[in-house]
Order: sequence, then C-alpha cells, then structure tokens
Amino acid sequence: MFVRFEENPNCGFVDDRVWKEEGVPRPVREILRARDGQEVWCPITGLNKEGQPIPALGVKVEDSGEGTCWLVYGGLWGLRLKSPDNPKAWSLEDSAQWGEGFLLLPPDGQDLHFA
Repeated sequence: MFVRFEENPNCGFVDDRVWKEEGVPRPVREILRARDGQEVWCPITGLNKEGQPIPALGVKVEDSGEGTCWLVYGGLWGLRLKSPDNPKAWSLEDSAQWGEGFLLLPPDGQDLHFA
C-alpha cells in the first residue's frame, strides 16, 4: 500500500510511505488518544486535497519498525482529529482540532472504533 501526501496546512510536509497490507481498509470514526492527561475517544476524519472531510480508513499493515499494527490514514492532506466534546464541523481554523499525516496503532485494535 502506497500512501501519498501533499504539503498542506493540516499536517505540513509528510513523506510518502509504503506498507504491506494485511487486510481490507475499513472506515474509522474515532480513535483513543491522550488529551489533557486522559485517554479519550477522539472523532477522526481524512482530508482530501481541497481540505474537505473524507472517511478516515484503518487497515492492518506490516511496519518495519512496529511489526504488525493498524495504519489509520486519510487523503492527500492526512487526518484531522478533534476532542470528543467539540461539536463544531471539521475546520482547519478550529484550534481545538489538529492534524496528523497518519497514525500507527497497536495490533489489537483496542484504540479504534470503526464506522
């Protein structure tokens, strides 16, 4: 699997990456992240090259550094996350939201909620 990125205002510059897929990608609606010292379920979306939300996807992959893990990825502008108490629409201007190129999560899948 080849994941490509463009330099963008969501997550800056991220090198393109390659992984060996071990399954079929599935839509992801939230992931477990540390926020203000607590583990919380954060909504997640992908962003296309226009900065518009698209589904975030998760697939098991082989990673040379991590072994088998879950890769969560979005579009050319990566992923966008927000705090669970943030009811606002996805926006690059919302300081309570943040961008990531992609995420590698543990293989047990306990950090993912699929759509």
